[in-house]
Amino acid sequence: MARRTLLARALDNGSYVLTERREPAADGDEPVATALSRRAVFEFAEFGVHDAVVVREETETTYVVLPFSIPTADSLSPTGGACIALRPEAGLSEDYLRGWAHAMKGALGDAIEAGLLDERAATVYFEGRIQRFADATEVIVP
Repeated sequence: MARRTLLARALDNGSYVLTERREPAADGDEPVATALSRRAVFEFAEFGVHDAVVVREETETTYVVLPFSIPTADSLSPTGGACIALRPEAGLSEDYLRGWAHAMKGALGDAIEAGLLDERAATVYFEGRIQRFADATEVIVP
């Protein structure tokens, strides 16, 4: 499976240049946009398409891109999500966040299929749980 990552590099004037990297890639990064604000960088994240956003400033921060959609037999394509900054020193690694999201979505999908929740309520609940990570790291919902 190819991994798609957005790479944002800070410029001296405070704006960002955004490229897209596909791994494995034979031809390097693809330019996406220039002269972006930091907030605008995350608006280019396509949930269900991109796996990560990497922001290079004085340091480099990687954000996991997690769609809010809950998988069910009748589920819709991803319509939104969050970008969560990795903080392995606090236990927030990519493996942990993806595993947590997979388990949470599985349980919510089962609840939808059993008629305990509708898809909208499950998505709102999942988004609320994602927002709780803001106590330990940066959570951006474009």
